[in-house]
Amino acid sequence: MELQYHQVGSLDRSSVHENTAKTGMKRIVIFVLYGLLVLLLLILLLVTGIKFSQLSREITDLKQYLGKTNHGGTTSALSSGEMTVHSDALEELTPVRGIKLHAFKSFISDFISFYSQHMLIVIIIGTCSEGWVSYQSSCYLVSITSITWSKAEEQCKAHGGHLLVLNTAEELDYISRIVPIKYIYWIGLVERHHEGQWSWVDGTDYRSTPTFWDEGQPDDWEYRENGEDCGQLHPPERRERRLWNDADCNITYRYICEKRA
Repeated sequence: MELQYHQVGSLDRSSVHENTAKTGMKRIVIFVLYGLLVLLLLILLLVTGIKFSQLSREITDLKQYLGKTNHGGTTSALSSGEMTVHSDALEELTPVRGIKLHAFKSFISDFISFYSQHMLIVIIIGTCSEGWVSYQSSCYLVSITSITWSKAEEQCKAHGGHLLVLNTAEELDYISRIVPIKYIYWIGLVERHHEGQWSWVDGTDYRSTPTFWDEGQPDDWEYRENGEDCGQLHPPERRERRLWNDADCNITYRYICEKRA
């Protein structure tokens, strides 16, 4: 009987040691897997940083590239109020640092594919039509022909948008940087019913947005037969923030359209 007791006790202790060993091995495996996961995440973060750095450089180069070609009048043309982009001409232009536009688009596609496969997230990127530029959640079309304010608003609606509505100082600063200095542009600011009651074309409350009227404006210049009921962006003497002016809606100026990205 005593022999049997010792045998049972020995078996119990062996089982305990065996279970302890298995538990220890499990913990080691878990720690190793966790370490590998952390290492993988660090590698992905490193690759992500490199991708973002490359993307930033390519976007900067592309902006400079398009800016140079735009001043030469080779990038786009507006006929009968409709914007058309000469994509064939763009493809023939000298690439920026050896990268053509189609290669840049391919880079963006690979970048999105990388994230969707390795980071296990869904990326939704607002895209703008050809000829439009993007800033935050909006797309902008800067015209190169002059028409009246009402015609400009019609053209913007035809493109699925409206004349430019300025919600922040940062947005105005961005617009001021991308448009040629010497031109005047219609924006979506108008007096529709009563003198002094300005409103935005998209329904944004005029009182909820900052105002950037030039000194002494709006003045509703009395020498204008039709009054001055439409807003425009003044051309500054140098590259700086543009200010607003009220003008006769029947005069022809260039214009800026805006729509959601």
